[in-house]
Amino acid sequence: MKKFFLFALCFALFLGTYAQTVTYQDIQQQKSAKELTGRNSGDEISAYVASNGITYRKGSSITYGYPTNGKYYLYFKDVTGSWVGTLTEDSNNSNNNNAATHAANQEVYERVSNRAGGVATIKKIICQPVDPFNRKTSGCKIYLVLNRGGLACINFEEALATNEIITKANPEDAASDAAMQELKKWKEKLDLQIITQEEYDAKKAELMKVIK
Repeated sequence: MKKFFLFALCFALFLGTYAQTVTYQDIQQQKSAKELTGRNSGDEISAYVASNGITYRKGSSITYGYPTNGKYYLYFKDVTGSWVGTLTEDSNNSNNNNAATHAANQEVYERVSNRAGGVATIKKIICQPVDPFNRKTSGCKIYLVLNRGGLACINFEEALATNEIITKANPEDAASDAAMQELKKWKEKLDLQIITQEEYDAKKAELMKVIK
C-alpha cells in the first residue's frame, strides 16, 4: 500500500511538471506540445491566457464575430463527422471516386455558416501541434472544443486576430462593426468593377441584418 501511495505521488508530481496553464507567450515562443503538456500529440489544458489578456477555461464563453470569408468561418469547423455518410455515398460514384473530390467534399460539410453575435461555451482547451508530422519540435496552436452543434475552433489566436471571435463588452456592437468592415470591402470591389451591382446589393442585404 505504501509503495502504491509513493508511486501515485511521484506520478502526480511528474504530471505537475507540465504547464496546466498555457499562455500566448508560450505559443509565440513556439514551445512544443511535449514541453507544455507532456505529450507529443498535445493534450487538454486547464486554462489559456490569450493575446487579449483574458484567461479562458472550460466553461468560459466566446462570442462569434463576422466570418472572415463573408459567409463561412475560416477558423471554425463542424467536427461531428456528419459529412462521413455523404462521402461514403460519393465514393460509390465513379465520377467522384478520388481523394481530391473527397477532400473537397469534406471541407464543404465541415463549413460553419455565419453566427455573428452568438455565444458558445468552451468544453475543452487543447494545446495541439501545428505540424502533426513533426510533433516533437513543432510549436502549438490552441484548439477549442465547443458545446454548440459539435463545433470546434481550430486556431483560437487566428480567430481572435481576424475577429471571428470578438471580445468587446457588447457582442452585438462588435458583430455590427465587423459586418460594416465587410460591407466596405464589398463597396470597394463594386467601385473597382470586380463585382456587379446585383452582387453588391445581395451582400448588403445580408450584412444589414447585422449592422446596427
